Amino acid sequence: MPRKRKRRSSIVEIGSGPATVRIYTINRKDGYDQFTLAWKEGGRRKTRCFSCMDEAKMVGQQITVRLINGATADACEATRRDIDLLRYCERTATEFGVTLAAAIDEWASARRTAGEVPLSDAVRFYAANRADLFAVRSNVQVAAEFVESLKRKGVSDIYVRNATGTLKRFTDAVAGNIADVTAADINRFLDGLTKLGPVTKNGIRRNLVTMFGFAKKQGYLHPDRKTVAEQTDSFKVPEKEIAIFTPDEMERILLAAHARILPLIAIGGFAGIRSAEVERLNWEDIKWDRGHIEIAGWKSKTAARRLVPLPDNLKAWLAPWREETGPILSISDASGALGDTAVKAKIPGGWRQNALRHSFISYRVAETGDVARTSLEAGNSPKMIFRHYREIVDEEATKAWWSIMPPEGWEPAGLKWSIRERLRRVLAGQKPTNR
Repeated sequence: MPRKRKRRSSIVEIGSGPATVRIYTINRKDGYDQFTLAWKEGGRRKTRCFSCMDEAKMVGQQITVRLINGATADACEATRRDIDLLRYCERTATEFGVTLAAAIDEWASARRTAGEVPLSDAVRFYAANRADLFAVRSNVQVAAEFVESLKRKGVSDIYVRNATGTLKRFTDAVAGNIADVTAADINRFLDGLTKLGPVTKNGIRRNLVTMFGFAKKQGYLHPDRKTVAEQTDSFKVPEKEIAIFTPDEMERILLAAHARILPLIAIGGFAGIRSAEVERLNWEDIKWDRGHIEIAGWKSKTAARRLVPLPDNLKAWLAPWREETGPILSISDASGALGDTAVKAKIPGGWRQNALRHSFISYRVAETGDVARTSLEAGNSPKMIFRHYREIVDEEATKAWWSIMPPEGWEPAGLKWSIRERLRRVLAGQKPTNR
């Protein structure tokens, strides 16, 4: 029985003359069409079969071009994998609304710019550091917002005033937006404060670090980076000799002190409480019968509540105010009053900075022999006490310090009439109201 040939339904010709490629469409028994390319090359007839007319036409056109140019099949003919890859690349480029050629040009340009850095890393770095993602605020605006936040937190008026003055200096010297400030800008600003000492400069730097930290929390700076203020240089503070008062000097100071400044001196010398903390205390914070002074966390420099012992000699010096209420200090210029008191008491060299607190810690450590206990009472770490405050004092001076008492019938100069009358009743033997 003769073999049946496959039926050809149509013929498509591509090219002309020796470069003619014919596509035969054959209806197979399984119902699917087969598209066969046929052409002559190198004196021989060649064929290729495809299941898709579009693919057959694309390859036929490539073969026609190759025949015209006289190239070899291995050099020019695209494989099925090449065609699939080309289509994938075209679809991907179309998703972004560009042609394949434009996408390749953009990639090549970015590749040249990035150098050895992987493009994905470069894009991630750019996305994480785009300045337009952060709210734009000037240094003046951030400083004003920061000061307002301090007021809302309820910090002391002194701290607010100091921060306001410090930041005004900074914003006058360094203009522009907070995100554009560099560590070099801040270093130049601090170095330019030639009339200020290292301690003051470090204080100003701390205010700037706090303000820049506030700006980061508000979304004005990068949330995952150290601020430029944190990257600035601090100033080395030279070690100074610890200055304290002798028992004799302390007694002369107390007797020469005006009634408005005496509580600060007595509490500083016999309880070691910082001047700034005393300014926040009320008379109600002195627990006379319990034998201690209570410093609430918000009134403490370290923001930690602590109880400070109330020794007998401190009770005696504060006796005129035992029934008083309200703020302990009412004087606005405590520093000037301390200087005047030192002059009246004929203290060599005048008032000694931090000498009250230095004296308390030195005499308290000598009395108890316990640095850890003294550190809790003073609100400092043992390391800080050893480094900055402790001065070696002998046993005799220690006993004399804690034995400093007001003379019989004493009352401080400038004492209010109401307090003076109350003191007179106390000295006459009348029991005061206890708190």
